[in-house]
Amino acid sequence: RMGCPSGMACNGYELTADLTFPSSGQFSTWTPLGGFWDGIFNGNGHTLTNMNSTAGGLFGELGGTGVVRYLGLVNPTVETTTGSYIGPLAAQTDSASQISATFVRGGSVRTAHTSGNAYVGGIVGRLRGTIRASYSSAAVGTSGSRNDSYIGGLVGTLENGTVIASYAYGPASGSGSNVFVGGLLGVTNAGATVTNSYCDRTASGQNACIGAVGSFGGSAPARTSSELKRPTGYTGDYAGWNQNVDGASGADDPWDFGTRRDYPLLKADRDGDGTRTWEEFGGQFRYIPPPPSPPPYNPAHDHPEIYQNARYEMATSCEVRTTGEGDDAKSTSTLTFDLGDYTRPLTLALSLWDGDVFRSLQSQGITMPELRQDGQTATVEVVTDPAQTRFRLDSEYGLNLVLGYADCHTDDPEE
Repeated sequence: RMGCPSGMACNGYELTADLTFPSSGQFSTWTPLGGFWDGIFNGNGHTLTNMNSTAGGLFGELGGTGVVRYLGLVNPTVETTTGSYIGPLAAQTDSASQISATFVRGGSVRTAHTSGNAYVGGIVGRLRGTIRASYSSAAVGTSGSRNDSYIGGLVGTLENGTVIASYAYGPASGSGSNVFVGGLLGVTNAGATVTNSYCDRTASGQNACIGAVGSFGGSAPARTSSELKRPTGYTGDYAGWNQNVDGASGADDPWDFGTRRDYPLLKADRDGDGTRTWEEFGGQFRYIPPPPSPPPYNPAHDHPEIYQNARYEMATSCEVRTTGEGDDAKSTSTLTFDLGDYTRPLTLALSLWDGDVFRSLQSQGITMPELRQDGQTATVEVVTDPAQTRFRLDSEYGLNLVLGYADCHTDDPEE
């Protein structure tokens, strides 16, 4: 499954299908490709899933002419007991090597060896070449308390290397003496350069993108999850992200920014039609908004035994207020029922439209709201996350008879 697609010329190796590593037997524990890799590896938007390595990563070392592009590693597990450099794509890279349009999603990268310095990265342990237009969400760290470690969400040590238009949002941690942890980089030196690259301080658990800052060119600002999920294209923090990633001339438009609920995702042209999309680059996920509206619901028609009696008729209203942004946003729905001359005790049952059927919010783990009655008006406020803003509210008494209805939703498709 690794070679040249039919009818196409190759320069190096190309991945022609997604591959999932077995949990047992041959290839269940991966041995890195070559001690020194000096070829071109084009993933073509395909993924390698569940790679398990105890020796440093997919590659041992990328040589000076080593190139990896358009490759995704999904849920890799890399835990070593020997060696200083640990990364799921490569333990280390040589000067002039190139990694472009490559991601690591999920998985764990750790070291358990006990002697000498350790450099743990979400893509590469030691970078002396270039990473551009790439990201990682792998969990990086050490097994137990381990001294003399440098841990970064993207790269363990940036040594005379360059990181351009890339980010990391995986959890990064470590304990012991002389341990330095950064959301993006573990340590840098005077020859390192960082351009337009960021870490998520919320998701990584690290306030700084660089654990041990040396004298180097550029900066790596820490951002919140909401800030990284609120791009408007190649502007602001993402100006300069329209990079050349395939080695030809000109910018390649490698990113899809989605909505303010999404981290930027990489694009690939897996079907060869000349158009790159994030859907073709496997192994990535995007927020899918709820359906635009629930189906029609007519309580008067569904419960004539109630609505034939004018004594039970009531008008309903609903107001939605949204505060905060991104993952921090909350919607408060205020529903008011005119009870008319109805004076008997009320119990409110709240239901949520989830795109398929109405379901009780109680079964969703949301506490039954308190009913407040002021004269002949009953008001209830419901606070829920932005995806759960469409409700059917039933007022029930005795034989589970419906007394009122309110369809409460926001018109903002991103709320």
